Amino acid sequence: MANKSLTKSVDLTNTAQTTIYTVPANHSSVVQAIIISNTDSSARNVLIQRNDGSSTYNIFEARAIASNSSEALSNFNSPLYLDAGDIVYATATTGNTLLVTISVHETYDPNVF
Repeated sequence: MANKSLTKSVDLTNTAQTTIYTVPANHSSVVQAIIISNTDSSARNVLIQRNDGSSTYNIFEARAIASNSSEALSNFNSPLYLDAGDIVYATATTGNTLLVTISVHETYDPNVF
């Protein structure tokens, strides 16, 4: 099995549900951190969700991020494990104010579908 760590950032330019990360086929992933940066002069809310292919679950619901600040959403005592095809979404209440960064550790396994 091959392992790879990666970080991906997505600017939430509108209020639509936006894909932040999708686990590739034949992989599993562990989310190490989700960092949300608010560049606006007002506090802004964000919703972080996970979809496992059949259902969507709220990870952080209506989380307020203070003005001109960043917040790391991580809990190393209870990591978020993802399977092939799982998707992490973010939805902002106001567009062009939030940037979401996710760090994951991917593991390749040719036997995982």
